[in-house]
Amino acid sequence: MNSKTVNIIGAGPASLVAAIQLAKNNYRVIVHEMKKDVGTRFNGDFQGIDNWSTYNDAHDFLESIDISINFKFAPYRNGDYFDPLSKKYNIETSRPLFYLVERGTNEESLDQGLKRQALKAGVEIKWNSRVSKVPEGKVIIGTGPKAADAIAKGIVFETTHKNYYAGYLDDNIAPEAYAYLLVNEGKATFATCLFKSFPNAQEYYDRAYKRLIETVDIDIVNPKPFGGYVNFFFNKNLTKDNRIYYVGENAGFQDALWGFGMRYAMHSGYLAARSIIEDKSYQDLCKTHIVPKMEISLINRWMFSKLGNFGYKRVLKRISKKKDLVSILTKKYNSNGIGKRILFPIAKLWFKPRLKDKQCMHENCSCLWCKHGKHDSLKIESDC
Repeated sequence: MNSKTVNIIGAGPASLVAAIQLAKNNYRVIVHEMKKDVGTRFNGDFQGIDNWSTYNDAHDFLESIDISINFKFAPYRNGDYFDPLSKKYNIETSRPLFYLVERGTNEESLDQGLKRQALKAGVEIKWNSRVSKVPEGKVIIGTGPKAADAIAKGIVFETTHKNYYAGYLDDNIAPEAYAYLLVNEGKATFATCLFKSFPNAQEYYDRAYKRLIETVDIDIVNPKPFGGYVNFFFNKNLTKDNRIYYVGENAGFQDALWGFGMRYAMHSGYLAARSIIEDKSYQDLCKTHIVPKMEISLINRWMFSKLGNFGYKRVLKRISKKKDLVSILTKKYNSNGIGKRILFPIAKLWFKPRLKDKQCMHENCSCLWCKHGKHDSLKIESDC
């Protein structure tokens, strides 16, 4: 096989960013995707690319990893947050808090936009391709989450409501997590997120939906249910045999609290490609650019889990008085002070990831995840 051939397993954002970067540097890139198209595990739901984890804007970040914006990419600054008593707090920011993107098979989705860029760059994509044996040569594994550390249950719908976002903090509708509403150009996503009590997801969603109706005057047309899940862990071995590279949520790259992991995923794909092109250590690149922010996110999740409903009210009251929430978050996510050095070991000891075998490659594996063929169902909670 040509030494400049790279096989990539999975066609999520991390994989496609890696494929685009490699193809633009004259590598032959073959992407193996088990589904018939990209984005099929999503339902047109809205998600966000965070704009607080680095000092550079997410728009500039995408430009720095050589990705064009040929998909929906809408900046969101001001929004409303509701405490457990439904009191509203308006939060304003000097620059976008996040950029809204769509996931799925629709033309404007992030997934389809990256696919178009990959094909234009000369990437070969093999659809309905299940890889039973890891190919020879350089291989990038980006098959997505393999366990559910958090889930989201909600609906996508049509509406005449203006562009808007809202967040809800209340353990009665989202235990130790949050619920959210995102509206953009006549379409909307509403969901509740859970870090625990997965079997009770429907009950929590029903309560969250009732809270939405009570707090926001919004028409809901043609609602369709959707579900999602995220996987977070610290993988000590991001490469194997100096030829296999793990990217995206397959490598555990996710924000432990907010679930805004797309930026980490795409960055990991870019770093994997650059490590191949420049013969640099992928492990070291990730430790420099991604892992420190994941550590902060885990501290945030641990602290958030201790707040409870009384704490949520205090936090919302406090941040609503801040002039620039984004700058505060950015400073926190880029801190390496004594507070982080003390708190991170505590948070890491507290956190119990559901995924045990982080190197599971679906080869001769009897774990539930592999036996069921990379589940699309939210019913899976088992350890791998």
